[in-house]
Amino acid sequence: MHEKRKIWLAVGAAVLTTSTTSAVAQPQTFDHAMTATTMNFVAPLAGQGGGEGEGEGSGQLDLRTNDAAYLAQLGLIRGHLYVGKQLYDEGHLAMAKTHMKHPKDELYSALVPAFTARNVAGFADELQQLADAVTDDQGAAAVNAAYDQLLAAISASERISEHSVKAVLLSLSSMLLTAAEEYDLGIQQGKVVNVHEFQDAYGFTTIAKARFANLTAAQIEANQAAIDEVKEVLESLPGLWPTITPTGAIEGDASALFGAAARIELATLN
Repeated sequence: MHEKRKIWLAVGAAVLTTSTTSAVAQPQTFDHAMTATTMNFVAPLAGQGGGEGEGEGSGQLDLRTNDAAYLAQLGLIRGHLYVGKQLYDEGHLAMAKTHMKHPKDELYSALVPAFTARNVAGFADELQQLADAVTDDQGAAAVNAAYDQLLAAISASERISEHSVKAVLLSLSSMLLTAAEEYDLGIQQGKVVNVHEFQDAYGFTTIAKARFANLTAAQIEANQAAIDEVKEVLESLPGLWPTITPTGAIEGDASALFGAAARIELATLN
């Protein structure tokens, strides 16, 4: 996994040094001057141990002050919940329980200091209520209501419209990088070796696309060139998930996700 990350970082650097055009029309609209060498571990989080792709990394980025890292962390939580809800709706209760519990067990604690620093309430209670609704098999109505309430609480903590275009786009790059690492763990030589990681990658990629689609008109206008580039990248991603509960062979490779993460990052640079 780490070797593939290094390869794609090298590819991104090579593209950057040979490029003669700028993907960013108005760099002054961006809040953070992050470079290709500092952004590639936004998804790996401070204070988290190993065990899964989104839990590794150097922890050098501060979620209290780094908007891209903060948004990426929230995106990973959304990704777990999204795939968990889809699995629940399809009747895969055991798998759904795992994904619904993962955000609180593995991801939420790193955000608590950031919520305090950013003066937002967070969503610990809503997260627990959804996990309980699924784990205790309270029924579709209770799960749907808890899920909707949780998404609203996450949105209140994200405040996507208040962030710079660069922060949002870099959060997408980070989420796709994590998705690539998870896909690489889940699918090896065309075979499913870890379905949970395969599903994680699906959730993270889906949420990255949804976040991009929800940019405001003002955000899009602020940096149309970068937006156009990222849109092309996302639309060109192949269909890597014919189903989220696969059996047998899967024709998919993480390289498309690694490449998309690198290209989106480059689109935010001068």
